[in-house]
Amino acid sequence: MSFYTFLILTYVVGGVEIEKKTLYRNAYECGNALPSVYKPYENMDSMAQCIETNKTSSIYLTPKLRPIGLFLSD
Repeated sequence: MSFYTFLILTYVVGGVEIEKKTLYRNAYECGNALPSVYKPYENMDSMAQCIETNKTSSIYLTPKLRPIGLFLSD
């Protein structure tokens, strides 16, 4: 099961704190994006992190096989 994950970038400009949120399908994608997103802000008063939500983005289910000889009747 995967959960939506926010990449939260926080930085300060002129004494004002600014927060930018980007939503990813899972923590893996967020973690891969984090270095390139943070790079332009690394020399500022800033931080970036991935925060996983409790909302499911995908569920990997496999169908159950029907027993041989099982037919659906009308």
